[in-house]
Amino acid sequence: MTPLRVGRISALNMYPVYHGLERLAGPGLEFTDGLPTTLNDALLEDRLDVSCMSSIAYARNAGRLRLIPVASISCEGTVDSIQVFSRVPFDRVRSVAVTPASASSVALLRILLPDGTPPFRPLRGDPRAALAEVDAVLLIADEALESLRAGWAPYATDLGERWRERTGLPMVFAVWAAREEVARARPADVRALARMLATARGSYLRDPDPVVAAAAARFPFPEDYVRRYLGRLSYGFGPPERAGLARFLELAAAAGELDRLPSLAA
Repeated sequence: MTPLRVGRISALNMYPVYHGLERLAGPGLEFTDGLPTTLNDALLEDRLDVSCMSSIAYARNAGRLRLIPVASISCEGTVDSIQVFSRVPFDRVRSVAVTPASASSVALLRILLPDGTPPFRPLRGDPRAALAEVDAVLLIADEALESLRAGWAPYATDLGERWRERTGLPMVFAVWAAREEVARARPADVRALARMLATARGSYLRDPDPVVAAAAARFPFPEDYVRRYLGRLSYGFGPPERAGLARFLELAAAAGELDRLPSLAA
């Protein structure tokens, strides 16, 4: 049997799960690195079999996918790595350049911005230069962390915090899914991957220090910063995350970001 082709988000936010998954994988998994939107496309275009993917992208294509309900990328408030950097306060933002690396964060921004939907345009090039032409830029992952530490924008708004203030629920940015034909043809392999994901997440929760040290060696952030940042994230997919995801998708549909609400059943 050929290896299961697995998407691997190339950012600090998912490293705690991938750290353990790499050690459990063996020859049965073949990893491809990329940012969320790249992996979304690769999964839908049959270049991957299973991946962590943007939650909104899963919802838009749920008929072609099988949810693996054991892991996610979620937060319960401030997340740091989903930021709107602006030259005016958030409530006065009327134009935004959005990162091409994220789908869920763009949909979330549509939900959270006041006064309807302002014009969005793709962010190309230096976000600092873009901020001279638009009110705000949306950045995610390591680019958002680096920009937040640099403090180059007059205002920085954390979308995880805004979501929690509005709903009181976790925000689920990404879920795990397999292509439906892969889930049907290779159910044992998909179940084995689900077990590995649960094991990797559990290992990190029991003993985060080795993972934090390895992440600090791999990414351009000091160890104390990595520990604090990863502590803002959660990787489960229990009842609170399901409730948060369901609410996000309801509001995304109301904002025109989703045509049909998918089932979140396992």
